[in-house]
Amino acid sequence: MKRPPHRRSSAVLRSSGLLLVSALLLGSTSLQAQQPSTRHYQINAGSLESALNQFGRSAGVLLSYDPALVQGQQAPQLNGRYSILGGLQALLSGSDLEVVQHADGSYTLTRAATDDASLLPTVTVTSQFSSTITENTGSYTTEAMTSATGLELAIRDTPQSVTVVTRERMDDQSLTSISQVMEQIVGIEANSTSSLGSDSIAYMSRGFSVENYLVDGIPRPPGIYGFSEETADMVAYDRIEVIRGASGLMSGMGSPSASVNLVRKRASANPQVQINLQAGSWDMYRGEVDVSGPLTDSGRLRGRLATAWQESNSFVDREHREQQAAYGILEADLTDSTTLSAGFEYQDFTNEGASRGGIPLFYTDGTHTHLSRSSSSATDWSDFSRDSLNLFATLDHQLNDRWSVQLHAEHKTGGYDESFGYVYALSLDRQTGAGGTLYMTRWAADLDLTAFNASLQGSFDWLGQEHQLSVSAFHAEYTEKGDNYPSWYTVALPDAIAFYQNGNWPKPNLGAIGGTYGTDVQTSAITAAIRLNPTDRLHLLLGARISDWQQDDWTKTAVSKTSTPITNENGVVTPYAGVVFDLTEQWSAYASYTNIFEPQSEQDINGSTLAPREGDNYELGLKGELLDGLLNATVAVFQMQQQNLAISLGTGVLTPNGEQAYRAEAGAQAEGLEIEVGGELAPGWQVAGGFARATLTNSDGNHINRYIPANTVKLFTTYQLDQVLQGLTVGGNLRWQDEAIAEDVGPNGEDFVQDSLFLLDLLAKYQVNDQLSLALNLNNALDKTYYSGLQYIGRYGEPRNLVASARWHF
Repeated sequence: MKRPPHRRSSAVLRSSGLLLVSALLLGSTSLQAQQPSTRHYQINAGSLESALNQFGRSAGVLLSYDPALVQGQQAPQLNGRYSILGGLQALLSGSDLEVVQHADGSYTLTRAATDDASLLPTVTVTSQFSSTITENTGSYTTEAMTSATGLELAIRDTPQSVTVVTRERMDDQSLTSISQVMEQIVGIEANSTSSLGSDSIAYMSRGFSVENYLVDGIPRPPGIYGFSEETADMVAYDRIEVIRGASGLMSGMGSPSASVNLVRKRASANPQVQINLQAGSWDMYRGEVDVSGPLTDSGRLRGRLATAWQESNSFVDREHREQQAAYGILEADLTDSTTLSAGFEYQDFTNEGASRGGIPLFYTDGTHTHLSRSSSSATDWSDFSRDSLNLFATLDHQLNDRWSVQLHAEHKTGGYDESFGYVYALSLDRQTGAGGTLYMTRWAADLDLTAFNASLQGSFDWLGQEHQLSVSAFHAEYTEKGDNYPSWYTVALPDAIAFYQNGNWPKPNLGAIGGTYGTDVQTSAITAAIRLNPTDRLHLLLGARISDWQQDDWTKTAVSKTSTPITNENGVVTPYAGVVFDLTEQWSAYASYTNIFEPQSEQDINGSTLAPREGDNYELGLKGELLDGLLNATVAVFQMQQQNLAISLGTGVLTPNGEQAYRAEAGAQAEGLEIEVGGELAPGWQVAGGFARATLTNSDGNHINRYIPANTVKLFTTYQLDQVLQGLTVGGNLRWQDEAIAEDVGPNGEDFVQDSLFLLDLLAKYQVNDQLSLALNLNNALDKTYYSGLQYIGRYGEPRNLVASARWHF
């Protein structure tokens, strides 16, 4: 049987148990006899109108009807696995209505006792489900994604390790920022030794720093500070798609770690209002309002407006965050085949009393410090702030039933302003607190992004098989411009331990000192990807991106401007090759190769920019699409070979302009294993998570970056306990990592070792009625003390904390 480009089985893909992966690998085939178009629904008894609306949202279908037809009618409870037709029939049982299915896939609702249904009001049900949108699916996975190659492919058909964090999962785990989402992704490890909002926030994947961020497929430049999306609020986004390994087809130059694509919400076909209120530990308060739906009777004009506000203190003394976000979009069907959408996204983030550094791991006598988790190395005036406004527009046109084109443009303005005042110390005198140095300066700049993308995607027949093709052209300009501020002020503190308690220190003059500096980047690319299907079981994916990248840094005084070329690469080819072979109807084996080429901004001790990173990425794996597509499973092994990996020369070794100095490591190699599942194992039982192992060695075979745990497990699961209490869902999140070692960081060259770590989060959610749900998230339930960021210094992870949520969905 010929498999389509991607599955369109159930509208809801639920998650399943990682702990039962071995059983799934051996015994899942026997479960395939379930009806292919069924899924699990849970709708409380109540008004028929409310039940039909909830069913439509869950099933991904559009319901339009005369309210008079269902006025006063009641629907029974719906709790079980149903097809669309079966679910509608169950909801109508006991009423005087019946549903009729037509050959075109639509459904009509009529009164059962009437012979001439055409004289009565009707409900027409038309499928509106998109295989990529995750909102209102109740799922922790998705049927298809585009972030790897630009082609819309099922996870099984994508020959790389991928993770999709859906809207449902973000809501269940109360993941309201991209930083929280990143901490939950299999194969990505947070290693942040500073407060959120500075340059010391790091996420690692496969041994390398994650630097590639995209929004709706438009890449942000990794080489310019401030352009990453590390403080983004999630109110604007439907899902986060993560591609592990090099992904140069979509992100530009091929970074070896991972690419993170933030995919925005769309305007919904049905009217809906969502309100979310939260309160939590450390005086955390959050409010969200999200309104979406048709703006005309015909539904050809749709809109959405979502806003969020959050404020909180922290377990770290003096740290106080405020965040506001707003998102709006209008979608207009200009014709039956053409849709124009336009919108905006606003983000504003401030972190007061924030520190660029953590706290020391050692006293000068070689013993561990074990300072309080609330210890802050920041002054009371230190703060980080970022803001941005993004305007975007997209034109989608369906050329015919097989080919479509898309034109996209966006313009983003914003900036950052960071006043640093923090103590840095590798070790302190236990008695006097001496050994710390106070660093003070200011970084601030305006940022500007303008990008255009045009793509053509479709399918064609050749040699008796259907094949898919995607071609795109991309151009972007990125600029950074800022005033010059004083270089680092440094003061040797007599007692850093006492400073941690109050942060009192006068703020120096951090005003502009004259002159400006900046960075200008222009990049263009042409990308093509083709999926050839020589047979029903063999699929070849070939692609290439041809890129130009010009980057210049400049400085300007009152009398002159000096420009320094940093990168000038033209016609750089980033190839991609993958093969997928369907072993059975449920399992496929795959292999892929990707080239690594990425310009760097790091400099050596002489101030020279390091040569671009180059290398190769190989991956082999198995992927399963089980239980009629309700469960996705992946097992992958990978190897990356790289030249010119930037390695820090250590604390205090600086470039001529005062930044950290690096050297280029020759012959670095990363290898590892990843196992991940997401989907529904049984009705009401969802899981998303997996295991990852990654090691990084130098040309001599010695392990490097050992402060990143080599082995990690992340597993989140929920289960509906309707047999105990109707509407009750319980869940848990397990995170485990093996030991992490910061080498030679003690006063006598001692290593700091953090033993293997087990963290547990708990969830309880209660569906009060069709509109209201209440939830409690207890994070770090066992109150483990640990470092979430570790290198020369450390930053503690969050102690036990609680978040209470009330969510209305109309």
